[in-house]
This record gives sequence, C-alpha cells and structure tokens, in this order.
Amino acid sequence: MGTVEVGTPAILGMNFQSVSVGQKLKIGGYTDAIGTPSDNLANAIGFVDSSIGLMMNTLQNRGPTERTLVIVSAKHGQRPVDRTKRVALDDAAVIAAPIGSNFAFDIADDGALIWLKDNSGNRTVEAVNALKSFAGDTGIASFLYGDALADMFQNPAKDSRAPDIIGITRVGVIYTGGSKIAEHGGFNPDDVHVALLVSKPDLPRSNVNEPVATTQIAPTILRALGLDPEELEAVRKEHTKSLPGLE
Repeated sequence: MGTVEVGTPAILGMNFQSVSVGQKLKIGGYTDAIGTPSDNLANAIGFVDSSIGLMMNTLQNRGPTERTLVIVSAKHGQRPVDRTKRVALDDAAVIAAPIGSNFAFDIADDGALIWLKDNSGNRTVEAVNALKSFAGDTGIASFLYGDALADMFQNPAKDSRAPDIIGITRVGVIYTGGSKIAEHGGFNPDDVHVALLVSKPDLPRSNVNEPVATTQIAPTILRALGLDPEELEAVRKEHTKSLPGLE
C-alpha cells in the first residue's frame, strides 16, 4: 500500500488480476466440476479478499465509510471450470487457414472474434461457410455475423472495430498453444455470469429478483456522484438503467 500518506481519493477504480491468472494456470484452477478452488487459486482469492478488507478497514478508520458506495464485480469469468473438458486448439490452423487469404486477424481465447480483409458482398458468408465445411475441429458451435451480429454490436460494414464474425465455441474449447487450462472472452454461462456485490451502509434492505448486468455499473456510479447517466452515449443508445434498489 506504500509508505507515503496521500489522503483518501474521492473516486477509486482498480483491478485485481490474481484470481483471473490463478484460474488459468496449470497449477491453479479448480479441482472439480462444481468449482472447488485449488490451493493456489484459493490463495489468490484470499489475497483479493484481504486486500478489499484492508481498504474497507482503512476507510472506516478515516471516517467516510458511511457515505462510500463500494461495487465489486468482474469483467468476465473463465472456462472451463471442469478441466477435464479442456480442448486446446490452434486458431491459426483451425480459423485462419480455412478462411484463407481473406483472413485479417482474430482475437481467440475461448471465443473467436474474426476480422476479414474484405467484408463486402458475400465475402463474410463465404468465410463462415469455409469454417463450417472445414474438415477439422474449429471448436465453434455457432456463428454470429451479418444482421445478427449488428443487432448485438456495431455493424462491421460501417465500423471496423466490430468483428465480421463471432464464433461461439463449445464448452471447454480454448485457443492456446501453451499450458493454460482456462480462458475468457466467450459467450457461455461461465464466461458471462459473474459476481456483482454492492455495499453502502445507508442502503435500505431489499430483495432484487430481476436480472442485472455489469453494464449497469457505469450509470450507477454516475448517479451516485450526482451526474446524469444519459451523458454516456452507450446508456442513451442501449437504454441502460442504473442498478435497482440503490435509490
């Protein structure tokens, strides 16, 4: 935590990598299909837990605990939890090679985001068909492209930041040439279902039964600071609400 006293920030955002790395390492991960952590992963979880506890204790000692909103969540999960389902594939061999010369690049961990050099006309459909007809195992169970992709993300025909194709993989498939036992970036439940904890001493006790999403964290923070969440373009476009029960 350092040795120089610099005061208490009004806003603090930070990220712990310990658990994420611990889930991926061959000497870490889980010991069974129900998510019992290995000793190394348990140590990583304990480190994060004690670090959050240290921050909370420091806040309490300095006085602002009663008016501090704390949100703890994760950007993503990892899979497979059950390491016996791990299937490691080389994306260069099973994604780039089947598409051929029109392949630009991909981001492939436990899902595949694929960009093409040319996405005009039928070129995207041709690439998808090439992957579907590949004699080997691409690991991909279904594809998002065209209107289905544009409905969820930006339209790649108009925004080059959006991939032309998204490959949704089977549970257990990861793209790696190394010893990692899990990855992230996919669309299966272990990827997208993460913890979301909100704490503030003066919050009224309530039960929230409706589904919530991590996209609701940003407008929640702005509202807590007295700012207008509608200032965020994504909130306006996607009609994202603040987390319920915090008013």
